[in-house]
Amino acid sequence: MSFIEKIGGDNMKPSEELMLLLELNNYNIDKFRLKMQIGYEETGNLKLASLKKYSDIIVSHYLYGDNLDYFSRNPLAYKLSWDASVESLDQFKVKHIHLQKVITLKKLINLEEINEFNKERILNDIFFNWEEEYSESSIRSLDNLRQVINLLSKNNKKYRKPSIWAFLFTLLLALVNVLVYKNPSVLQLSSLLFVNDFIYDWNQVLIDVSWYRLLGVFSTLLLSLYTLRNYTFSRLIRRVLRKTNKLPNKIFSKLGKDIEKARLNQSSLLKSYVTSVIKNPSESKFLVVRLTGPGILMDKAKVYVKTVEKKHDWMTNNYTKYMIYLRLLFLFVFALNIAYMGVGFAIIRGLINV
Repeated sequence: MSFIEKIGGDNMKPSEELMLLLELNNYNIDKFRLKMQIGYEETGNLKLASLKKYSDIIVSHYLYGDNLDYFSRNPLAYKLSWDASVESLDQFKVKHIHLQKVITLKKLINLEEINEFNKERILNDIFFNWEEEYSESSIRSLDNLRQVINLLSKNNKKYRKPSIWAFLFTLLLALVNVLVYKNPSVLQLSSLLFVNDFIYDWNQVLIDVSWYRLLGVFSTLLLSLYTLRNYTFSRLIRRVLRKTNKLPNKIFSKLGKDIEKARLNQSSLLKSYVTSVIKNPSESKFLVVRLTGPGILMDKAKVYVKTVEKKHDWMTNNYTKYMIYLRLLFLFVFALNIAYMGVGFAIIRGLINV
């Protein structure tokens, strides 16, 4: 049996098998590793945060069982997708060197054979370990998300925006076409009488010849289509470049500070809880949803990265063919508009009978 079969068996996806083979053959697949790691972190497998090699992540993924015993997990990693029975912190199971067995936090709080001083010390040790595990995991997760953005930004130099001159030229032509039909006086200049006469005659042809008017409408619509496509694609590239170059540094810097504040708030809540339950053991209930501040912020970071990555991947997959499409569209609408003007000139000069 091959190494890959030993790891994944029949459950391994073709994409995962391919990435593992690349890793084992020393290919650089950091982007794929990070993408997979971020996805796996959502299962609650906090161990993934400490892994570096893609092969280790694959092993961890397949050895990790999605244990539905939520009360044996770290409560700081609580998500609303967990079982509805998970409500209070005192439901979670805890272990400590001074405890003979794994018990729920509620039972620990109500143990009479442990005095208040030792009980407080045990609770602080347990909470400290939870905080350390979750803090390390969230810091590494945020760093991984930042690395994904950095990896995306390395490919940005090859993406050039469509021609601004083509955009302005087609926009001007479309505007001229509209004004010739709707308001020709705007284009007429007192010092150029031959231009004024031509514009007046052109306007009359558009009014009198229905098929030529339709040709003008079609030409103008295609010009407008090109300007719109040019603008939207340029805007997409600008947004992707901005979101993968300068903007992420500000966003991740702010997120890091906000998550740190949220973790400090978590720690403060847990310390207050210890003080409270030592005095009133019967009041041990504490809604675990109150501890989800850092997790909510981390989820926002993942959504941000996935959004940027989706746009970047679309641009990567479609950039070349979309640029070819824009060039061909420009050549076509330019040629059509020249033909449209040429036909109008021919009708005015009597070369085409209508």
